[in-house]
Amino acid sequence: MAEPLWKRLLWFAALWVAGVASVGAVAAVIRYWLIG
Repeated sequence: MAEPLWKRLLWFAALWVAGVASVGAVAAVIRYWLIG
């Protein structure tokens, strides 16, 4: 069951954005926790 290329790219972009956002959020929380 092959999905269209645009759907696969959309999934890849969504997962990448979610990963970057979660890493950034964790880094911000740790930074505020250590500094504050």
